[in-house]
Amino acid sequence: MTQDNKFSARQQNLQSLLQLLDENSELSAKQLANLTGLSIVSINKLLDILNTGTKVIATDYLNTRGRRAKIYKINYDAIDLGIVQLAETNNKIRATYFLTNLAGKVKYKKFHDEDVSSVSELTNFIRQQVNQTNPQRIIIGTPGSELDGYLQISDIDALQGINLSLAVKTATDIETLVFNDANATTFGAATELKENKNIAVGIYFPKNFGPGVGIVINNQLINGADGLAGEVEYGTVNKNSEITTQITQHLQNIISLLNPNLVIVYADKLSLTPIQIDQVKQTIHRNLPLHQKYHLDFSRNFEQDYLIGLATLGRKSLLKEYTTN
Repeated sequence: MTQDNKFSARQQNLQSLLQLLDENSELSAKQLANLTGLSIVSINKLLDILNTGTKVIATDYLNTRGRRAKIYKINYDAIDLGIVQLAETNNKIRATYFLTNLAGKVKYKKFHDEDVSSVSELTNFIRQQVNQTNPQRIIIGTPGSELDGYLQISDIDALQGINLSLAVKTATDIETLVFNDANATTFGAATELKENKNIAVGIYFPKNFGPGVGIVINNQLINGADGLAGEVEYGTVNKNSEITTQITQHLQNIISLLNPNLVIVYADKLSLTPIQIDQVKQTIHRNLPLHQKYHLDFSRNFEQDYLIGLATLGRKSLLKEYTTN
């Protein structure tokens, strides 16, 4: 197996095991050995390490030809996540809190029917929900970009320049991760559609704010050298042009630059007609005749993919921690 310079061989192998179990519903030690190239003895030792002090690995038995084969899978109910979506609702950015398992299955939901007008208002809302639901980790999605831990770009004025993960951790005493909304949404959709190991791009068009882009390549979010990848609002597309022209130009730039397998357009808040969507597709096809292998999808739901993405990113972060602690 290849070894990442940042991790020991054992940590790298533990990460590979958890990733394989996360990507497959269940696997036996023999199957894990075949997929990793490790011996069954080594696999069993690694599984023992993972089973020590954590309940994230579940075991079961499968009857095959009269024999009972032991199988392993991720126990997605071992940990609860407190997920906070900051998203445009009725022309304002508002918060929704979800309690989910590691797979993103919703156990509890609370909508905060107030604008996010201050950090204290947001942290108070999150603390109230956390006190009721007791998650082990908090995952926040926000329309903005973190630079050196601080939200230097944000559609929410009150959060500009704030270390949001630290503010929420201080208020709740729970480790908190913050992700950009377009990044999380794209990662969620790419994972669900099994395009995350290819090149997948999502572009989100809110009604009253600038668009944002998420890029997933080989199962990794692309953040850029400064953490500003996807901030297309600062590009050259004319913001005053007709909306379908803006969408077409953004998509043409994305497809010509990245040659992706999948491009998802989240434009439901713009209420485009089927004729407008078809015109966008035809114009791109006419302008980029050599680009044939991409799939352009206008049908995905932003809020659903946003939740899936935040849960997936939170889960992957936690599984990675189990291999490094």
